[in-house]
Amino acid sequence: MVYSNHFDIAGIMVILTSLICAWIRPKLMKNFSKYLKLLIMLSIAYNVLDFATILFLKMQNPATWFVTYFLLILYFVVLSMFPYRGALYFFEICGEKYNPLILRIPLYSMLFLSVFGNIFFDFFFRLDKETMEYTQGIGSYVVLFYYFFVAIMVADCAIKHKRYLGVIRLRMLVTLFCVTIFNIVYQILFPETSITGLVLALSVALLVVVFCFIDVTIDDLTGLNNKVGFVRACDELMHKQDMTGYSMIKIQIYHMQELNERTGMENGDKVLLLLAENVKKAADEAKHKAVCGRIGGDTFAILTDEEVTINTMAKASIQDFIQNPLTGLDYAVSFYAGGYRIEEGDNDIDSMLDHAGYALKWVSGNFKTNVAFYDEDIRKEDEHRKAVEQKVRNAILEREFKVYLQPVCNTMTRERVSAEALVRWIDSKNQMINPSDFIPILEKNGFVTELDLYVLEDVCKMLRDWTDLGIDVVPVSVNFSRVDVDHAGIVEDIIAIVDKYELDHSLIKIELTESAFSENIGNIISTLTKLHDAGFVIMMDDFGSGYSNLNMFKDMPIDVVKIDMYFLRNIENSEKGMIVLESVVQMAKRLGLEIVVEGVETQEQYDYIRKLRCEMIQGYYFAKPMPSEIFPDQVTAG
Repeated sequence: MVYSNHFDIAGIMVILTSLICAWIRPKLMKNFSKYLKLLIMLSIAYNVLDFATILFLKMQNPATWFVTYFLLILYFVVLSMFPYRGALYFFEICGEKYNPLILRIPLYSMLFLSVFGNIFFDFFFRLDKETMEYTQGIGSYVVLFYYFFVAIMVADCAIKHKRYLGVIRLRMLVTLFCVTIFNIVYQILFPETSITGLVLALSVALLVVVFCFIDVTIDDLTGLNNKVGFVRACDELMHKQDMTGYSMIKIQIYHMQELNERTGMENGDKVLLLLAENVKKAADEAKHKAVCGRIGGDTFAILTDEEVTINTMAKASIQDFIQNPLTGLDYAVSFYAGGYRIEEGDNDIDSMLDHAGYALKWVSGNFKTNVAFYDEDIRKEDEHRKAVEQKVRNAILEREFKVYLQPVCNTMTRERVSAEALVRWIDSKNQMINPSDFIPILEKNGFVTELDLYVLEDVCKMLRDWTDLGIDVVPVSVNFSRVDVDHAGIVEDIIAIVDKYELDHSLIKIELTESAFSENIGNIISTLTKLHDAGFVIMMDDFGSGYSNLNMFKDMPIDVVKIDMYFLRNIENSEKGMIVLESVVQMAKRLGLEIVVEGVETQEQYDYIRKLRCEMIQGYYFAKPMPSEIFPDQVTAG
């Protein structure tokens, strides 16, 4: 018998591979199943036993016979455990329910033969006590056929779940199957040498690298399917059974970002883990096969036919689940869900997720319920949204969006001191489309940033033309959406557009509504500070209309506030309204901010604003928004 240690390198490679993956993706390693962990441990045990038995056999010391014999028995036990644990891990990945007898009976038979069969019949090997000569028994071939049997079981499972496994995993499995067959043939042709250790080590190494690193389908934090794994599992399920009665559900934590900011990322993760547990429980308890996963930062999805389970989840308060972990934190946490009932002929998973996502967006602003299914009304709204999105793209190309300007005047002199740029959509039929019909839609899909930059460029071009013609220009405020703040490179884009027309940055006022300041304060402060430092005037629109955190003003680079026109409605007949408005004005002045009062529509309102000595005023009483072409003629108000 030829003894060699050179295949131990392959076993060491398994250990190194596992350690590298643990270092690169520590959270993923934490979620390794017990089957994969046992598989890695078996590979380490095999490597140690292989090295030890060869070492003792080379020593040829009869005094070590019992130790050597015992190590050889353990060697064959580990050899028998490998395919069993590997198959269990593979079945677990595919979500396949297997008949335990099919795998356990061969395993128990191999273990029995490894111990008692060898002790009484030298079934696997014979070790001479005097010469320490080692010879193989007939059982060595039985091991090979046992491996071949398990390989066929795994191959059958792989064929059933090939849609879920993906191209990379399937190719890797085909490679391992071919290597296993090659190993069997090699052992038959060259019984004096063995490459089984190399095959086992390479198999485990490839499993760790491909299944747990290269083609990751598991979410690091929760252990559920990630987006890739969820879509694959749904695709597989849809091609295996009838989907009648199934629904695609999206579930989301309400204001997750705010939760992280107020309570810390650690508590945010606890909430995600508890919701993940709830979602998985719903999937596991469904009567028919269900698939679940975490497909986004705070978004989960489940494909199931159990609407009762879904409605139960929707009615539940997630506070019940996080009460103990978050004791002492007075932040209410809830979730909402949007669903889409799968119809005959549906096979596009991304489209189903889009429909469920639209129902999710619809219910997110509804305080009467926290769950909604994509129905006829939502479908019409969704189709309207898609139609508007397509029209907007064409409208920008055809320059159907026109910039209107509404003057902002000095309260005392009534002279024009600046203007607000307002976008108006005049379609090919020369009909004006109300901004409320398209701005909210564009804010939801993020396309509003392109429109806002379009308006900014139109304003800059207009100011440049007026300057070149010798027309006196005034600063113009351009409205930006909350969505724009999160747009990568928005500061650089704004500066580039203004510099393109060689304008002084102070001629452009960046206007953001107060409601935009309610989320992700850190990002807003950073963005506005960069713009302020670059010379732009920063304005807060609708001041006083939301739930202002007054403490944030000490960090906000705000120059001007616009007081919401809401305060001016029937103000002459409302003593309380007058008190509130006066308080807001005084607060703004004490903060050192300039004030624009908008929405002035009557002489009485104007007279009252003059008494408050607000610097600037805007409203229909002086001028309505007008096409930019006639704005230079409007020098004074009234």
